[in-house]
Amino acid sequence: MVENNIREVPEKYKQPDLTEPSFSRVVRNSKEQVKYTSSSHVRIWYNNQTDGYDIHSHEAFEVCICIQNSYEIHVNNKEYVLKEGDILIIPPHTLHEYINDHYGIRFIYLIEMNQFFQSHDYKTIEPLLFDAFLANEQTCPDIYDTIYKLFMDMNSVYFTNTNFWETTVYTKMYQVFIELAKHSENAVKEETNNLSQSITRINTLLRYVDINYAEDISTEQAAEYTGFSKYHFLRLFKLQTGYTFHDYLTLKRIRIAQDLLMTDTPITDIAFQSGFNTLPSFCRAFKKYTKYSPSDYKKLRLTTLENNEGESIK
Repeated sequence: MVENNIREVPEKYKQPDLTEPSFSRVVRNSKEQVKYTSSSHVRIWYNNQTDGYDIHSHEAFEVCICIQNSYEIHVNNKEYVLKEGDILIIPPHTLHEYINDHYGIRFIYLIEMNQFFQSHDYKTIEPLLFDAFLANEQTCPDIYDTIYKLFMDMNSVYFTNTNFWETTVYTKMYQVFIELAKHSENAVKEETNNLSQSITRINTLLRYVDINYAEDISTEQAAEYTGFSKYHFLRLFKLQTGYTFHDYLTLKRIRIAQDLLMTDTPITDIAFQSGFNTLPSFCRAFKKYTKYSPSDYKKLRLTTLENNEGESIK
């Protein structure tokens, strides 16, 4: 158990419904047991502690907004140093840790969105959320102000315990996703005269890959599927998703493998079921993306599922 140095939280940012004496974040074996407010599926923190937070994962989307000073977060194999105003969206079931040794202020949001993951709309922005998504005035000048305000609006209803606050938070979170979709569309606008057709074709391909990820799909075949020339396809796909088609397909397969690793399926079978031709190629790609071997990742995640109760570290 790690003791944290937590400063006094301003009255207006104290949890609106403390149903138990100790209302702390809980982690054991890297699995966070999120304690939500009033049987809801939302939790928002005003966080000003000086210590970090050990590696963990959870079913909820996590969002960190840096308000004062800086904050370092490790997600998969990447390091993010958040400056004031930066917004970092961390996908569910993603191992991450907070590295911190100084005073600062940030808001941390945990919002369960399980139903949304199965939706038609989520598939169109899934590439943006294969990894953590960093939004600030430099990375997302087209939508940053809007999504920053949406998160601040969530704070307003959450901390004041306004009637229908949870519904309002979810409404605004869906609006954040709509803005992410706009951001993806805006990247394509300058490259094509027929924006709607281009986005529709790429989205159709994304849904095809969602079903046929285990098949041997070459870049040439993907381009032919969309009806674009290979060169035009490569540019449009990278602009809309942020990835080359090869990288996107690899990451999609790794995401599938991560889910399969939570089952009793042998790792060799997982490699082939998720679309990799050999076990070594699967292991190399998996470790490159997550920094863990498949076996280490499996052990780490499975131990988290075996514990429903944990030790408080925040």
